[in-house]
Amino acid sequence: MGEPALADLAVSAAVVDADTAMGEIEGLVQADPGMLGVVTVVDGVHHLVARARLDVLLAGRLGYGRALLHRRPLRAVIGEPALVLPAATTWDDAARVAIGRPDHRKSNPIVVAFDDGTLGLAPVGPLVEYLSGRYAAMAFTDELTGLGNRRKLASPGAVVPGALFLIDLNRFKEINDALGHARGDELLRHVASALSAACAPAPAYRLGGDEFVIRTADGWPAGPLADAGRDLLRAIEGPFHVAGVPITVEAAVGIAEGEAGLDELLARADAAMYLAKRDRTRVEVWARETAVADVADLGMETDLRSAIANHELVLHYQPLVHARSGQVASYEALVRWAHPERGLLSPRSFLPRAELSDVIHPLTEAVLAEAIGQAACWHRAGRTMPVAVNLAAPVLASEGIVAIVERLLERSGLPPEALIVEVTESAVMTRPDQSADRLRAIRAMGVRIAMDDFGTGYTSLELLTRLPLDELKLDRSFVMRVHEPQERVIVEAVARMANGLGLTLVAEGVEDSRTAETLAAIGFDLLQGYHFGRPEPAAAHNLVPGIVTSG
Repeated sequence: MGEPALADLAVSAAVVDADTAMGEIEGLVQADPGMLGVVTVVDGVHHLVARARLDVLLAGRLGYGRALLHRRPLRAVIGEPALVLPAATTWDDAARVAIGRPDHRKSNPIVVAFDDGTLGLAPVGPLVEYLSGRYAAMAFTDELTGLGNRRKLASPGAVVPGALFLIDLNRFKEINDALGHARGDELLRHVASALSAACAPAPAYRLGGDEFVIRTADGWPAGPLADAGRDLLRAIEGPFHVAGVPITVEAAVGIAEGEAGLDELLARADAAMYLAKRDRTRVEVWARETAVADVADLGMETDLRSAIANHELVLHYQPLVHARSGQVASYEALVRWAHPERGLLSPRSFLPRAELSDVIHPLTEAVLAEAIGQAACWHRAGRTMPVAVNLAAPVLASEGIVAIVERLLERSGLPPEALIVEVTESAVMTRPDQSADRLRAIRAMGVRIAMDDFGTGYTSLELLTRLPLDELKLDRSFVMRVHEPQERVIVEAVARMANGLGLTLVAEGVEDSRTAETLAAIGFDLLQGYHFGRPEPAAAHNLVPGIVTSG
C-alpha cells in the first residue's frame, strides 16, 4: 500500500465567481457547516477564502453594516493566492509545503487540482499529524538495524519494571577494520535480527556502535536471567556469512534488574558486563555487593543531605552561544559533588538516586539558590547573563517549587528574565497538567522556560502549544548525527516547528565547527557543547559577553 495522496483527503470545493455577493456566500456557509472555504479564480490565479476568515467577516454585523457587507463582492475580501497542489501529491510532500507558508496562512486548506479540472480542498491538520507521526517513527528507530534506538529505550512507554540486558560484541572493531564498514553494518543487522528473534516478545534496542539492550516483557524470559543471557549469546554466535566469510560472534552480557530508573539500570548492567568481560564468564547479573561506588548505596541519601549542609555541592557553568556571531548568550548551571573522599563527582553519580528520594527537593533548592545568587552577583557588577537551571520531575510536580523560585528571586534582586528554568520531556510527561500549571506560574514571574533534551520523549504537539515555552533544546543524540541525511530531515523539521511556535532553538552537544556551521545554516539560534566550552566554575569564566571559539 503506497503513501496516501491529497486525493484521499480532499473534499469537494465550493468554486464561485469572484463577483458573487457576500450575502450569497453567507448562504453557502449556512447550508454547509463543514465547508472549509470558498475558491475563486481571478485572472487565472486561484484564491481561497478559508472558513475561519469567512466566519470572522460574517459574524457580529447588524443593520446597515450587514447590508453593506452582503452587497460586497467576494473579490473585495480575497487576499494572497491559494496553495494549489495536484491531487497525486503525497501527504508527506503536501505537509512540508503547507507548514512552510507564512504563519498567517499555515492553517489554510490546500486547493487540490484533479486531472479532470475539478477542484477540492484538503485540511492541513491531518497532514501535519501524519508528518509528525512519520518523524516520530524515524526519531525512535535505529536506521541501520530497524530496532528501537536509545531515544525509544528512554521513552516513557519503554521504561517498565523488570530486568535490562546489555549486550556488547567483542572484537567488533577488528571485524569492521578487516572487512570494511559496509560489511560491519551487515553483521550488525544479522545480530539485530537474531537478538529480536531470540527475545520475542520482549523489545530489543540498539544503543549505538556494537551495543544492544533488551528489556524483559511478559513471556520472556521464561527462566532465570543468567540462563536467558546465555541463550542470547548462543543466538547471536552464528556463524553469519558476510561477504562470503563465515563470522562467529563473541559477546558479553550484563544484566540488571529492579525498580531503578533507566540510567541507573544501564550503569548497573554496564558494571556487570565489565565483570563478564574481565572474568571471561560472558554473562553476569549485577549484584550490589560487587558494584563499585554504587549510586544506589543505602547511605547515598544521608551523604547527600550532609553534602548540602556542608556546601559540598558546587556549580559549573557551560556557555550557550549565538549560532551566527559566536557571542555568549547565557550559561547553564550544572551541579557537581565535591566529595571529601571520592573527589569531584558528576551528576550521573548521584542525581538518579536523589530523584528517587525526597533529597532531590533540598538539593534543587540549594542549586537554585547558588545559581540565582551567582547570577545576581554578575548582574550587580554590570555583567547580566541569564543562567539556566534544570528541574527534575519530582520537583516540577511539587507544589512548593513556585514559591521557592519567587522567594529566591526576590531575595537576590535578580531580574526574573535572567533565570531560565529547564525541564525535560520526561519530567513534563510524568504529570502533564500539573507540570503545565507550575511552569505557567513560574513563567508569569518573567522567568524563561526551556524544554531540555527535546526529542527523547513523547511530547505531543498539542502539549507543546499549551506549555509556556521560550526555548527548545534539541537533544545531543540528534545533533551528533545531523550530517546523516535521515537525521538532518528530522532536525530541519524541528527547526521549522520551533520557528512556527516562536521558540528560541538550541542545539546541545555541539563538538566541532562543521556541526556548528550546519546547525547555524539550518536556523538554530543558540549552540551549546564542548566546541564552545566545557562546564567550569564561575571563576573560570570572565563572564563578559564576548566571542567564544572553542573549548
